[in-house]
Amino acid sequence: MYTSADPVVFYGKSHVTASLGSKHPDVGTLKTFEDGNTYVWAYNDTDTDINPGYLAQLNSAATGMSVTVTNATNTGRPIGAVKHATLTTNTYGWLLKRGFGTIEMNATSGTIATRANIFVGANGVGAVTGSGEGPVGYALTAIVSSASGEAYFSI
Repeated sequence: MYTSADPVVFYGKSHVTASLGSKHPDVGTLKTFEDGNTYVWAYNDTDTDINPGYLAQLNSAATGMSVTVTNATNTGRPIGAVKHATLTTNTYGWLLKRGFGTIEMNATSGTIATRANIFVGANGVGAVTGSGEGPVGYALTAIVSSASGEAYFSI
């Protein structure tokens, strides 16, 4: 029988919830799951859902690990990417920090080549060129504008 004092083991990486019970991790908790990817537990306190393949950054209007989709001017460093389930308004869930996932690319970014760096794009998507914040990962295959593709994240 497996026992642990770690409350995170009870909630899978696709778990999203609107309320915290006694067994939920603290906001900001890092967890490496059996797939080898590392995630952070965060709270979407904005009026915008964050869909799989989109990046999330800290919401400057809030405290703690409250997040929003990356802003329209593609500045700021994201803290993670949604991988498994949409992080709807006013819910808690896991954001991918390091590992394999999918990224949505900006409509005007052009094609990103295999193994090329991915930068923060406007409104939560990836871009071919950066805004001085450094890459968030790299493409595992070529990804065209407005499409999604596989990436390795290191956020």
